[in-house]
Amino acid sequence: MKPTFHAGLINGPFEDPCVYVGIIRERRALLFDIGSIGRLGAGNLMKVTDVFVTHTHIDHFIGFDTLLRVVLHRESPLRLYGPENIIRCVEGKLRGYTWNLIREYPLKIEVFEVRGPGLAHASFHAEHSFERRDHPITEFSGTLVSTSFFTVRGLQLSHQIPVMAYLLEEEFHININKAALTERGLPVGPWLSDLKRAIREGAPGETTFEVAGMRLALRDLMQIVSLTRGQKVAYVTDIAPTEENREKVIPFIRGADQLFCEAYFLERDSDRARERHHLTAALAGRIAREAEVAHLELMHFSPKYRYNEGEIHQEAMREFRGGERYA
Repeated sequence: MKPTFHAGLINGPFEDPCVYVGIIRERRALLFDIGSIGRLGAGNLMKVTDVFVTHTHIDHFIGFDTLLRVVLHRESPLRLYGPENIIRCVEGKLRGYTWNLIREYPLKIEVFEVRGPGLAHASFHAEHSFERRDHPITEFSGTLVSTSFFTVRGLQLSHQIPVMAYLLEEEFHININKAALTERGLPVGPWLSDLKRAIREGAPGETTFEVAGMRLALRDLMQIVSLTRGQKVAYVTDIAPTEENREKVIPFIRGADQLFCEAYFLERDSDRARERHHLTAALAGRIAREAEVAHLELMHFSPKYRYNEGEIHQEAMREFRGGERYA
């Protein structure tokens, strides 16, 4: 199965945590946290439509300016999501510059802020020199983005301050049976993307597609399609090692194919982890195991372990694999 989401860390484990998710064939990308993003070229940044910020500490938010500069002339909006205070933080960033020559620019920035059971929304549009405009607060159901292709859910946890964890989910995965395609004499081509889009959007069975000079109905083309469980990618960082956080996050990320998780301290420094409101590598591994995650991707290590990085991986993977030795 070819994955729909191509998710990967932008930086090394001792640098700013940030995950870039390219969405196959959509020319669209998502960012989870927006620390230093200098390694991403303008082409990749132009694809970013949605940014999911865990909190606005500098190592998770300093890249906003870099992204803004790239997308400033873009027609499609930029949306940011985060915990309480993110609207004020975006406003502060924008107020740090002078915008007297941008009123003809098309960019619209929409910011959504989780405030307990509510979701606040503020707009910053270039045509108004990025002046803040607030919208009515709506109910926060847990879902931040919902399309026919994927959803992104958010969970508020604690890092002494409110911090968000995120789960990206594909409702179902569409597989094309290449053997059945060949057997029916149908070519591979852009029409398959149209077919997949129609299936995701729940198009009626009589919907037709022009393929190699023929008009074929969706109901007949379903013979070359199989639907399987969708892909799930989770992102968890900077959460305090408390039982409350653990009890919330495990069911939230359960069954994820890929979990990006901080492993800031080693277990021998668990007192320091509690003081600084971070996970240990052992706890990251334990959470991933109990949540039945398929693959654990470690990130965000304390600089104090720069010369024994391997120990962090060993500690986390030992817990993740239920005590098995990690080589």
